[in-house]
Amino acid sequence: MPTSLWLRTGERKRGPRPAHTLDDIGEACVRLVDDEGMRALSMRRVAEALGTSAASLYRYVAGKDDLLALMADRVAAEYDFPPLTGDVRADVFAIAQQSRSLHRRHPWLRDVPATDLGPNSIRYLDRLIGALAPAGLDSTAVMMGVALISGWVANFAAQESTGETASDAGGGAAHLSAMLAHGDYPHLTALFTADASDAAAPLDNDAAFTAGLDAMLFGIAPAVEP
Repeated sequence: MPTSLWLRTGERKRGPRPAHTLDDIGEACVRLVDDEGMRALSMRRVAEALGTSAASLYRYVAGKDDLLALMADRVAAEYDFPPLTGDVRADVFAIAQQSRSLHRRHPWLRDVPATDLGPNSIRYLDRLIGALAPAGLDSTAVMMGVALISGWVANFAAQESTGETASDAGGGAAHLSAMLAHGDYPHLTALFTADASDAAAPLDNDAAFTAGLDAMLFGIAPAVEP
């Protein structure tokens, strides 16, 4: 028997015609968590936002896991994918930049388990697979690439959403330079003293994001040049 929330929609219990759609519930979840954080998410709070009771909400969902799936898929509806061009790098970057923006708007998204993908989330998956398709990879490499790219984007955006920049990593260059005098760190010392001007230059988040994606994409599909 189907267990996915989206495959259970035809199994409505007897009673009045449903007053809400799954999108309505997902939207209510997103608004609540955007405003108050993940701890605010509960059947009772979502029911209140919809003007119904928690008991009535169980006509649509089985519990909090379903709420998480609905809110993740509702956010995935924000993607506006341009047509694929066949240029692997350009197409992957177009998707990744949208995903970065989406995760920055909804930083809680990284903490939602991707165990029950809805139609909008599957559309993202399908589009990223399509972007990688011209590289001629086997199915295992494609799915590994999807996981690596998605994980990189989510983690990078989560760091950005806290206000931290790429230059702040590890406490920042000034902190690391000061710590070098209090321990034996030969490789880090060599890196910082090789070119002091480069070591002191702040890293731009956009440049760091692009460099990371390029490095990852080259590892996934070596024929794709930065």
